[in-house]
Amino acid sequence: MEQNTKTIKNIYKPKDRDGGFPAGMPYYKKRIYEMIPGLFVWVLLLLPLIFAIFKWEEALVIYIAYLVTYWAYRTVKFVVGGYIGVRRMKRDISTNWMKKIKEVNEARFNELRYVYLCPVYSESLDILIPSFESWANSDVGAKKIDVVMAMEESKKDLQIENFKKLKEKFGNKFGSMQYYIHPAGIPGEIAGVKGANINWAARHFVKDLEKKGKDIGNYLLATCDSDQRVHPKYLSAITYKYLTVPNPDLGYYASAVHTFNNNIWNVPSIIRTQSNMLTLVILHLWVLTKNLKVPFSRESINVRETFSSYVVNLKTLKDIEYWDPEIPNDDTAFFWNTMVRSKGLAKSYEVYIPTYNDAVENETYFKSHVSFYKQQYRWGWGIFTLPISMAALSQDKENFPAHRKFALLKTMFEYLWFLTVVFVLTFGLSIMGWVNPGFQYTGFAYNLPRLLSYVFTAIMLSNIAVVIYRRQITPVPKGWKWWRHLLDFLETYLIAFNMLTFSFIPYIQAMTEMMFGRGRFKRNFYVTEKVKIKEKR
Repeated sequence: MEQNTKTIKNIYKPKDRDGGFPAGMPYYKKRIYEMIPGLFVWVLLLLPLIFAIFKWEEALVIYIAYLVTYWAYRTVKFVVGGYIGVRRMKRDISTNWMKKIKEVNEARFNELRYVYLCPVYSESLDILIPSFESWANSDVGAKKIDVVMAMEESKKDLQIENFKKLKEKFGNKFGSMQYYIHPAGIPGEIAGVKGANINWAARHFVKDLEKKGKDIGNYLLATCDSDQRVHPKYLSAITYKYLTVPNPDLGYYASAVHTFNNNIWNVPSIIRTQSNMLTLVILHLWVLTKNLKVPFSRESINVRETFSSYVVNLKTLKDIEYWDPEIPNDDTAFFWNTMVRSKGLAKSYEVYIPTYNDAVENETYFKSHVSFYKQQYRWGWGIFTLPISMAALSQDKENFPAHRKFALLKTMFEYLWFLTVVFVLTFGLSIMGWVNPGFQYTGFAYNLPRLLSYVFTAIMLSNIAVVIYRRQITPVPKGWKWWRHLLDFLETYLIAFNMLTFSFIPYIQAMTEMMFGRGRFKRNFYVTEKVKIKEKR
């Protein structure tokens, strides 16, 4: 469906939001909230320098000792969570979910339909066809799935042609297939993220359903990137969860096993290491940190954020006003928006059925790394969720008293703090020695590095468990020589390099830019290209 962009106003956004913030909030308050993430991170990064200037050697040593202890604690949780997660994955894959669905509520299942919302930009058919095939092979039955392609106006000629070919191939399998074209240049919208695109398509699809008299409460919408392929049992496992939890429409549903298996063995080592680690991080967080105890209260809050792909009831999506096209984040922000609008009642539910996605890849190894940096930079801007969530929570004192706000926001601030840990552990003592030369002659300067080396050697042994878990989630290619298995193990150590480069610098860059002025607020982002490496390896 095409629109005349000259007549379009920015009405396809939450009515009570302006640039992500509550409508009517003064400019100076917005700026204060926007500055908080950057200020918080830079204070943490500069702590070694501050300690050195004031010659607070003991304070730095105590802080570093605490960071090492915390790192060891996180490592233990990571190993335990990964072990439990892999076992649950095997359990869920072997389960007959359709049989269980029929046993609990077959009548409700018969009422349900599914919407596969697929945002596209410049993807070719070799990316789209495998994704469509995976959804068509779903054990809930492809006839229960309605496909919605969300296209961008700038690439509509390419994608309309792709849609015609996809409909010719899959039209007799899915229940229906349609597309919507998101116009370019709508005032206030962020370009380069899929939020505005899927927001446009979902709103218009719901309008079309309501015109036909359909009950949108009977639709479960799955949103994901165009390259995502799903296990045949993905929708049935989620449906069973949906049918068996209390207040199912107040929840969102996702896979705890978010893999990058589509092309993981084709991408450069740094990108492969980061992608595999992200899979395990998401998995262990679902296992161990889904709920957070609220201080001074017996209640707990569900804090597992949305990431990349998830399923939600279509009526719920409408009630929370879809996605906000004026912010640079559509997945994590979705969770926080849902949490605020549901008065803290929203829940997250996971299944351990894997999904398969593309790791960042471009035509050459160099371009792949450039694309990876740009992707991480865009993800860094996702921290914009923090200021807008703080602003929204500040206006709701009835449902979110101070202790509940603290519990909710603690997760985001802990993430910001964790972002600085490796930097401080790596350079903290050196900074103290450069600024305060006398520190080099203290017992701390001699003994602490030796102690740290022993502790980190022990922590690094966890890489054995990491490799074992990873290979069960992402099997290695057959026919590898012994030395390739050795390299595969050694690649795991690149995560430390990533945490000082690709997982650090672009995030600091994004938060620093946000801190320095709304007038330069980032409006356009790089759309991660879905292409294959052409050069020989």
